[in-house]
Amino acid sequence: MELLHTLKAKKLRIDHWRDKDTTRDDVRIAIHDFLYSEATGLPLSSYSEAEVGIKSESVFRHVYWAYPTLPSPYYGAQA
Repeated sequence: MELLHTLKAKKLRIDHWRDKDTTRDDVRIAIHDFLYSEATGLPLSSYSEAEVGIKSESVFRHVYWAYPTLPSPYYGAQA
């Protein structure tokens, strides 16, 4: 939830964030950094850097489709 709150507070508030290369890349990087962080992310002893990249891309794809706008048209205001 922390990652989603962070994205919603900053990156996903930008109008048409999915259409802007820089903002879209910022979202992708924020997700990767969150998952790769020792403090917040996946246990690095269990996942290789490549695996973290794969997981990051999966999370990004979900955020890309589920949050074209805020609130999400799929999850409503509760998500």
